[in-house]
Order: sequence, then C-alpha cells, then structure tokens
Amino acid sequence: MKQFTTRQIVLLSVLMEVGITLIHAPAQATDYANQHAYWTCVIAAIVLCLPIWAMLKLKRRFPDQELMQAMASSHPVLGRMLLAVYLILFLIIFARDLRIITDLVEVLLLPLTPIVIISLILLLTLAFMAKGGISTIVNMAEIFVPLLIVTLLTMPLFFGRNMDFSVLRPYLHPEVEGVIKGSWRMLGYMVDIMMVPFVISGKSYNGRSAWFGHLIGTAFLSMLLLLSELVIGIPILSRLFYPSYELVRQLQVTDFLDRFDLFVAALTVPTFLTKIGVDLYVTSLALKRMFANARGRLMVWPVGLLGYVCSFMLFSNIMQVYDFIREWTAVMIIFFVIMPLVLWMLLRPKSKGKGDGDHLSSGEPDSSSQKEGQQRGRIGHTHL
Repeated sequence: MKQFTTRQIVLLSVLMEVGITLIHAPAQATDYANQHAYWTCVIAAIVLCLPIWAMLKLKRRFPDQELMQAMASSHPVLGRMLLAVYLILFLIIFARDLRIITDLVEVLLLPLTPIVIISLILLLTLAFMAKGGISTIVNMAEIFVPLLIVTLLTMPLFFGRNMDFSVLRPYLHPEVEGVIKGSWRMLGYMVDIMMVPFVISGKSYNGRSAWFGHLIGTAFLSMLLLLSELVIGIPILSRLFYPSYELVRQLQVTDFLDRFDLFVAALTVPTFLTKIGVDLYVTSLALKRMFANARGRLMVWPVGLLGYVCSFMLFSNIMQVYDFIREWTAVMIIFFVIMPLVLWMLLRPKSKGKGDGDHLSSGEPDSSSQKEGQQRGRIGHTHL
C-alpha cells in the first residue's frame, strides 16, 4: 500500500476538518456563543482529541491496512455488518455535502441554472475524482488547500481599520451554555476529520501528521471565525448563510480588484469539491470492503447517483440542511467519537496461522485479494 508524506496527510486532515465547516457552521456558532464563538472551535477540537488518539493506537496494529479493511479482516461477519452501518453514514454525509455545495454554487455563481443541472455537473467532477483514487484526491488537496489558507490568512492585512475589537466585549465573561451549544454545531462538521483513517493506511497515518493536521485546522477555523466577528459584527454574522463568503465581499483591494470575492470563490469551490470527493471515495470503498469480489471503480457511479438522489430526497431546501446538524451531531459522536474507542478495544490482527490481515474473510485466501495485493505492490494504492 502506498505511503503518503506527513505534509500530504496534514493537508488532507485540514481539508476534511475545515472544508464544509466554513460554509454554515460559523454563523450557527455565533448565533449561540455570540462574541465568544471562536471558543467553540477549541472545545470541539478538544473533544476530537480522544478519537484521534484511539485511531493512532489502532492504526499501529494494522500498518498496511486502512480502517475498513482492518474491520473486515479481523471480524468477517460483525465487521461487515458495521461496514454496512458506516456505508449509510458516509452516504448521508456525501448527500449533505453535495446539497450544500450545490446550493452555494447556485446562489453565488449560477443563479439562473437549474439546481438539478448544477448538481449533476458537480457529480460528474466528483465521480472522475473518486475513480482516480485517494492519491488523486491527496494531490488536489496539495494544490488547493495551501492556496486557500494563504489567501485567507493574508486577508487581515487588508482589513485594517475595518476590524472593530469592541464587539468582543466583555472579553472574560463568556456565556457557558451558549458556547456549549455552539460547540455542538461546530463538532458536527469538524468531526469529518475522523474519515481520514478510513482511507489512509497505518504507516501514513502517524501521530505527527494527525496532530499537526488537527491543530492547523482548528487554528485556521478559530482565526477565520474571529476575523468574521471583527469585520462583519455579531448581529449580522449570526444571520448569514455563507459568512465566509460575506467576509471576502467586505474586502476591496483597489478599484481593479473590487470583486476579490470571485478570486476566492475560484479557490474555495474546488477545495470544497475535493472534500466531497473524499466522501464519495470512502463511500465506494466501504461498499467494496463489504463484498470481496466487488470492484470499487465500478461502484463510484451508482453510489454517486444514489447520493445525488438522496441529496434532494433528504433535504428539500437548504434550511433543512442548516437545521439538520442539531440531531446529526449526536449520530456523529456515536460513530466517530465513541466507536473509535470501541474498535481500539476490539480489533486485533489475525495470527499468520489463521490468515493474513489483508484477507477479507476468515476462510481461505481469496484469489482476487491476492491479485489486488500484488497489483498494489506494483502501482501503489491509487485506485479503488
């Protein structure tokens, strides 16, 4: 299985934690936590430290496998049943994110284009991205994530006197109940970082890459949320659907760059699509791990079309997506915060006498698994 560098895993972790979180979560956190909304990112990040630690411990036992492959090889029956649950979970995440990015593109870029056509065009891009494999997605993250981070980090240099620090008063008297409610909303999106171990082998997902990615993603979200409060203001920020985009609209760099928001949109939309590409890839990979003879590349289009249909069936409008996170956070805590601890206690690699850890069943080795392992050894883990 191909190994990725620490830099690549850090950027992928930042992408998963920050990607979709930038769209709605800052407004929801501000609505409850008011001027102390930036603390919601920190609290949610502290909660995520425990499952990340459990995943790192678990990955040491399976250095050549991603988590879903380890689940199927350690417990063929129970593992596949759990994979079926995670398959539904990943499908809902993909449908939610596809609905969010579709509405974003329709409102900001293509208001006259039917929403179903926009979603199909995006799905076409996502399908080719997922069929290229995790290596293709990681390489795209190396391009877009650093550009997005550098662009947004340089924005405070241009705002200057537009920042009003008086909106943070009182500084030392946060509303604890509001901060906790805001953290609940932020956690529902930031927890997507826990999808990284499902697609990355234990050799690549090490402590340095996991903790650095989590730290950089949390710091970036906190800084952007704080900057939005200082420039836009609390009352307006809490009522916006796209607070990050509105923040960019406040920036005008001379008369020539008065539409700086279009430049940032050209960076953010591909970045968001890369994150959703991971959603589609991990959903197709889960289906592949459930059936030993299935070909993951053939699953991309059916899974993508199913997610396309679910994005409109589950969410008839963007307000439902906006309110959905309140209940959805509880589900994400069960499967991405508590379940990693359970898997850490239960999953053990099989002894060589009973079967190799790469096999997907407890019986005799599957010939397709052997061929797949030989092919991966030659070309690396780049395709489904």
